[in-house]
Formats: sequence, C-alpha cells, structure tokens
Amino acid sequence: MNTRSLFAVSVLLAANLAFAADVVPGRLQPVTSGAVTYLSGGIGQDESTAIQQAAKNYSLELEFVVNASPRAEFTSDVQVKISDASHNAVLDTVSKGPFLLAQLPAGRYRLEAIKDGKSKSRDVTIKQGSHQHIMFEWAE
Repeated sequence: MNTRSLFAVSVLLAANLAFAADVVPGRLQPVTSGAVTYLSGGIGQDESTAIQQAAKNYSLELEFVVNASPRAEFTSDVQVKISDASHNAVLDTVSKGPFLLAQLPAGRYRLEAIKDGKSKSRDVTIKQGSHQHIMFEWAE
C-alpha cells in the first residue's frame, strides 16, 4: 500500500471514530425549545466534566442540591420554569441531572425550580456576554 492510500485509510478511520463519538448513547446534547437552547445533565464524572466545560458558553447555569446529612447532594428531575420580565414563559422543562445550562438573551428573568412539590424561585438579570450561576437548595 502506498503512502497516499495509507493516508486516505487513516482519514477514513479518524472520521468514523469521530462519528461514533457523536452517537454514543447518553451523550449530552443541547436542546432548543422556542428561542432557548439548553443543556441538562451532569450525572456521573463524564457528564459532570462535560457540563463544566460547556458552562462558559451559556448565559445561565443552574445547579440543584438537596441538603442531606452529613453534606449536600446533587439532585435531578427538577422542573424548571423560566419567564421573562413580561411574565411570558421562556422555558419549561425537567432537568436530567443536577445542572441545567440555558442560553438566554440579555434581560430580566424569573426562575422557578420545583423538586418534590417544593418550589424555589429567584430573579436574575442576564447581561450581554455574562454568565450567571444560581444554586437551588432544598432541605432533605
């Protein structure tokens, strides 16, 4: 096999490996709902690392924990509702893990997080080019 053929085979193998990486079950994928793109997850070391790396690309990072004894624990399956300053629903989803990243345009928002029927809310202002991190905590 000549050098050109070896190079072509190497390129094809690399392309196939890259494609396979994109279709790994359970891999985090951004979701678009209306005008909002979001990413939810963070269960396990791989997802947690992926969320941490992606966070800088999103204007809002939500983190969900339950204050258990002896220390706080991450939680998931949190219903998240985000509305704009005019009280229009922007996002209504359930987190797939302890983190939810959302790309929101600059503006004022009302955040509501509901876990096991217990609702927590916060107001947040997103500035152009900024990153806000909000932690929601529930008692055990």
